[in-house]
Amino acid sequence: MNPATGLDQETGPALDEAAVYIAGDNSDLPKPSSTTESIEDAGAVLATAAASRTKLAQAFRAGKPVAVAGGGATDAMRGLLNSVREDYSFGIEMVRARPVKVVVADPRGDTVETYTFVAEGGWDDPVLDPFGWVLVGRLPECDTSVPESSVDDMFEYAGAAHVIGRLPTGETYASRSEVSVSQQETGQFARLQTKLHSAANERYAIEEAVREADFPDDQRLNEVYPNSHTQNGVQVANVSDTTRSTFAIKVTPASSRARSALTGCGGFQTEGKLAYDHRTSFQWKRDSLLNTNRHYASSTGRGEWVFST
Repeated sequence: MNPATGLDQETGPALDEAAVYIAGDNSDLPKPSSTTESIEDAGAVLATAAASRTKLAQAFRAGKPVAVAGGGATDAMRGLLNSVREDYSFGIEMVRARPVKVVVADPRGDTVETYTFVAEGGWDDPVLDPFGWVLVGRLPECDTSVPESSVDDMFEYAGAAHVIGRLPTGETYASRSEVSVSQQETGQFARLQTKLHSAANERYAIEEAVREADFPDDQRLNEVYPNSHTQNGVQVANVSDTTRSTFAIKVTPASSRARSALTGCGGFQTEGKLAYDHRTSFQWKRDSLLNTNRHYASSTGRGEWVFST
C-alpha cells in the first residue's frame, strides 16, 4: 500500500488538535474528543443536514472546514456552498446511487476544496476518520506526465473536488479534480485535471482505474491530455472522444510497484460552463491456480462548478 496518503490509517485523531463545533442533531453524530460550545473558538465544524445554514456559512467564511454527515449531507453541502457563491469558486462532484456518509468543504482563500466520501465500510469511524483525513491526508504526485501550456499563466486556480473511498478489505482509492479558469474576451475557459489514485492491500493487486466525464453534445472539448504513454511504471491510455464531448482515461500498472499503488493524471480544456456527468471506477484482482477474483469500486454522479467574478 501507499501509507503516504493516510487513507489506510485512522485519521480521526487529527481532529484532536482542532476544537470541533457540533451543529444540528447531535444524537446523529460521533463526538470528537475535543469540542467547543463556541463557533468562534472552533477549528472545525461537524454538522448534520438539520444545522443552521447561517451558522455554517459564518464558520466557513471564517476559514473553518465544515463537514456535513448523515442523511442529506450532499444536498446540505450544496446549499451551504451556494449561499457563499458570490465570494468563492468551488466545485462538488456528487455521487449517486451509492451511500455517502460525509461531505466536507475546506475554504482556501477564495477557493474551496470539497470532499465526498463514499461509505464503503472500510473506516473504523466512517465520519471522524474521513474528516480527519481532510486535515492531514495527501495524494501523491502524478506518476504519469502532464503537459505544460504556454498559456498556463492566463488561468487561475478555482478549487478542487475529491471522491474518496476505502473498502472493508483494505483497498483505497481517490480522484481529485482540480480546476483553473480564464476569463477572456472570447469567453470563459476552464481546465480540469483529474488525478486518479489507487492502493492495494496485501492480497489484491491493482488492475485498473478509469475516469470519464461526459458533456452536452454541443460543448466542445478544445484539448484533452495526455497522449497515451508509460512512465514510472504506470500506463495511461487516453480514450477520450471529443466528437461526443467525452473525456476518458484508463490507468493501469506496468510494474510490480504500481500494482501496489499508482497515481495517474489527465485532463481537458473547455469553453463555457463546467458541468458534467462523471464516472470513476477501480479494480483490484487476485490470481490463484484455479481462478481470478476481483474487488470493485465505482462512483457515478454529477460535477458542477461555480466561479466567482
